[in-house]
Amino acid sequence: MNSSQRVANRSDTESPDSSRRLAADSSNTKPSIFFGMMGTPFQSETVTSLFRMVDSALSKGHRVTVWNCGYATGLSQSSLIRPPDSFATAETVGGNPTTAEVIQALMRKYGGDGRLDWLVCRYCMEERGATQQIPEAKIKIPFTFQHYLSKADVSLVLGVKS
Repeated sequence: MNSSQRVANRSDTESPDSSRRLAADSSNTKPSIFFGMMGTPFQSETVTSLFRMVDSALSKGHRVTVWNCGYATGLSQSSLIRPPDSFATAETVGGNPTTAEVIQALMRKYGGDGRLDWLVCRYCMEERGATQQIPEAKIKIPFTFQHYLSKADVSLVLGVKS
């Protein structure tokens, strides 16, 4: 059964999103993925999970958009510094990058072909004083969140629980 037959055979109860996923699955393109990072990122392992999922999705050929809101806007701050580790050995020096350096490494590895967008909510960023962003971060007004979320084939919003 080819893709047009699958789409033609879908029931009227299926949503347009289902047919979009069918179309994405039947062609050679990978579905696009949206990750929303909300709240305080260092409360749990959320940041590590985000970076692992983004890297994995990009390595498999997906197009990825990451939206940062709340205190997560600090992840891409250019003013982040890591104090020297007095216990580090010669082999481990420089092996503990800041989150901004991890983002820049991902952009160098995957961003050149336009498959990775790192977006920062302007209002959240300004409210929290995280205004010194790395050049790779695109600052967006919060009203565009829905646009990027709806544009993606798959979405996952990582938040915090109070």
